[in-house]
Amino acid sequence: MTINNNKHVQYILLAEFDIDKGANLKYQYPDETGTDEHILSELMLPDGAHLRAEDWTIFCLNQLTPDPHQDIAQVKSDSEKPLLYVLNLVRTKHDATARRGARVKAMAICTRHQYLHIYKPVLLLAMEKYFENPSLEILESLFEAVNSMDLSRMPKFTWHERQILRASDNKTMFEEMFIDETNSSSMEDINIMEDTETSRMRRGTYIDLASGHVREKIPALSKDRHFFETKIEYDGIKLPIKIPLTVNAEEVGDFSVIKLINTFTPNASHPGSPNPHHPHLDSSGPYTHPIMLLLNALLTQKRIVFLGYGHPSGEVANYVLAACALGSGCGTVLKGFTERAFPYTNLTSVDDLLKCPGFIAGVTNPTYEEHTSWWDVLCNISTGKITVSDHIEANHAITTGRKQSIALTDDATAAAASAFTSLSLGRTSSMTSHQFKQQQGNQSSMQSQQQQQQQQSDLRDSDVEFMNEVMASIQAHYGETSIRAKFQDYVFRFVRLAGLYEEQMYGQTQIGWPSNEIHLGYGPVFQDEASKQRELSANASRIEGWRQSISYKYYQRDLNHWLQNSCIKNLDVYRQISKLKRLRQMPDSEVTSIYEAFLSNIITHRQMIEFLSFLPQHQGGLSPLGAGLFHSNPHIRKQAVDLFRRLERSPIGLKFVQDLSRFQRIAYERQAAAAVTHDT
Repeated sequence: MTINNNKHVQYILLAEFDIDKGANLKYQYPDETGTDEHILSELMLPDGAHLRAEDWTIFCLNQLTPDPHQDIAQVKSDSEKPLLYVLNLVRTKHDATARRGARVKAMAICTRHQYLHIYKPVLLLAMEKYFENPSLEILESLFEAVNSMDLSRMPKFTWHERQILRASDNKTMFEEMFIDETNSSSMEDINIMEDTETSRMRRGTYIDLASGHVREKIPALSKDRHFFETKIEYDGIKLPIKIPLTVNAEEVGDFSVIKLINTFTPNASHPGSPNPHHPHLDSSGPYTHPIMLLLNALLTQKRIVFLGYGHPSGEVANYVLAACALGSGCGTVLKGFTERAFPYTNLTSVDDLLKCPGFIAGVTNPTYEEHTSWWDVLCNISTGKITVSDHIEANHAITTGRKQSIALTDDATAAAASAFTSLSLGRTSSMTSHQFKQQQGNQSSMQSQQQQQQQQSDLRDSDVEFMNEVMASIQAHYGETSIRAKFQDYVFRFVRLAGLYEEQMYGQTQIGWPSNEIHLGYGPVFQDEASKQRELSANASRIEGWRQSISYKYYQRDLNHWLQNSCIKNLDVYRQISKLKRLRQMPDSEVTSIYEAFLSNIITHRQMIEFLSFLPQHQGGLSPLGAGLFHSNPHIRKQAVDLFRRLERSPIGLKFVQDLSRFQRIAYERQAAAAVTHDT
């Protein structure tokens, strides 16, 4: 069955609970989905739905077992059965005339859009009408209404533009891309009305003092350009819709990463289990933070289940979707998580679930907790605890010999290599977590002697520092976007570190830049060689685990495509900016080379956009470059001024310059004015 990709919504589904038949799929409009009706009805009427008046569920249709070896172009051209996201509303109404005193119905919208939560208002209205008049006409009118939503003027952002907009609090960012909408709606929105007493009293009107007329709606000069505003007209009601424009590939629905972190972060007095579980999961050794354990499980493609016994299925689904965003770097770095996600599933679909490698599933049935062979990691929403199954195996574990092949140069790096080598001693591909725990029990005396050293090491551990920073930001009431950005940066650095690891371990990498073509080097930046080896050692096991995953193979392809289509050739912009941020006492010659490279490669508007996407405004924007305005070398100060003057030619670059700190902006304006005077 061919699906019309021009439509916003492909199907409308209606299911009911029958006291004799159980869950029953009554309508599929306009055609059948091709999915088994019994499975659909069970997903639409989740366990315990009758216990609450309303519940929202999210699940997916047309999920296939991921095959990273299939050609990407072929996958994209195959539009027969695209992945569909299903937003499902379950409503229970008590009715004395009904058997058992209640009627339970579910209505679902199937769409390709990741921002499926925008359909909640219209789905609520349609469900209310269906209870009043249970007929197919309700589904027909809903289908027509949602597909009449006008998105013709919605701007199409590139990846780099989306990252700039996402990291900016400036509501007018990319205002110029909305110019057609503004012009075409100006006459419609500003209507001259009759100057009557009634119109004067209406909210949303104002008096134009020049003409004396009453006008309706002040022109929206400061709309939030993070959203595209449109409407859905249903049953004579115009529903305003705000479509988020900063959604990345692996972000589906309206979930909260902050809620996920808070739920599974233990109290300071109970830091978690001291027992190591698996070499891929324990990046910080004993007492690895549960969120880091979950992130490692996502990166290394473990089977993950979120259990919410007694919780609404929609709440469980949001935890699954938040985890997908977490593992993918919020959709900016990796992919392949949502295609393995089952936001809500039940025992009816367990066979299909177990066929999917590295699934991420949400369930409400406690039976899953008892079957430890079904999953590798179980996250219990009720208790806030993460459990690692005894059946998990240390597949693809690193051998000691491989670790020792990393080159070391001094005593400090030798000490790091010692920790590197001992990280997974005794963990082999055939050893289960349970066997490993038994072996560790025999070494308890050695562990007690090393406990103090381990605690001191944990204090310096980058993962511990990262989670401390995340928790401090949450406690300081940082927003959802800021917290997601931290995990985006973390995963981005991880994959770059993996490229460096492959070069040192195997002599080449499939996820890096051609070393003979890149000016000023590429990859992550370190303070010194010792810190470099320490970070490699801490990440070695999970890098090996990630290298066997589907997301690794997708990243290979995505990186090659990105390098071919990048506007800035032969320059790792991220590395050069990281140098300016992280390194101290850089030689003047190296700083000069960095600014020269920027001035030579950042000329066109597209190159400026790509360059600015590596300078997110929530991390200070141009401030790392602004430090050059105060450099002791006058040549570097001139280079910084020249770079800023060039960026000002772009409307987006101008906004970045205007958002400099007052101290840096005044310094730039003075030096720029002096440069202009000197030129004339």
